[in-house]
Amino acid sequence: MVKLLKYFLNGLALTLILSIVGCQQSPIIYKRIYSEAEQLELAESLLNSAGTGAYYQGSVGERLIIKEANAYNPKNAWGMRELGVPYLKRGMAHEANEYYSKAVELDPKEWLGYKAYCWLYFYRDYKTSLDELNRFDAMTPDFVDYPQSTSVNYMKGLCYIHLGQYEEAIEVLTAHLKMEIEEEGLDYVDAMPFLSLGMAYQRNEAFEKADSIYSLGLKNSKTTSDLHYHKAVNLYKTERFQAAKESLDLAREWYTKGGKNERPYVEEFFAIYQEDIDQLQADIQNQMN
Repeated sequence: MVKLLKYFLNGLALTLILSIVGCQQSPIIYKRIYSEAEQLELAESLLNSAGTGAYYQGSVGERLIIKEANAYNPKNAWGMRELGVPYLKRGMAHEANEYYSKAVELDPKEWLGYKAYCWLYFYRDYKTSLDELNRFDAMTPDFVDYPQSTSVNYMKGLCYIHLGQYEEAIEVLTAHLKMEIEEEGLDYVDAMPFLSLGMAYQRNEAFEKADSIYSLGLKNSKTTSDLHYHKAVNLYKTERFQAAKESLDLAREWYTKGGKNERPYVEEFFAIYQEDIDQLQADIQNQMN
């Protein structure tokens, strides 16, 4: 009995010693030390598997993986920006901007253009967007960048229009449209460059030039209600009421059929609604009576 008690007390003492040592420091046997190269490789591997194919974007699982990857490679701008994307898509632009700003700090040449895109489309902050687009454009003077698949010149043009700087808007939008036609061919350029350039001319009261741009865009975008509508407005402003009515009838037809410019998550620029069509019709009718 005494011998058994002795074994028990010795075992208890050993357990207490191990517990104390365990509290003081983590046993190295349970900790894997990664080299810098291994950490970079691990971060890349984690980020490559953190897309929506494995986890829904913005889900807890995806964000945990991205944060773990960022811990292995704190200089990874893509991982930092990716944390902001779910906020942006859910209308929480302020939170998104926090992460986009950190991504820009880490890699401005890659992410400044994307951040400017967000200022433009999600904030409608034209001055800030234009300032950042100019800074970004200066980094690559030999070619035109397309962040978020959108030309820097085109985005600058939108900023200039809404800042009331129409001559500047016409210059950069003309350059954008010229390059698109040369590279893609007239038949493959979508409606928005024509609509934006036409709006720049129209707001600058160059109505004939605006009409020619709208007409050119409608050659291969006949089903775009926005182009028909803004062409009708342009005709109305020059008191060509019958022609305006005909363009507006086409705008109504294609609007009803769903032929309108749209953009995911945010309203497209120069978007029209049923109320706009109805009001212009009433205005035209009043002038024709």
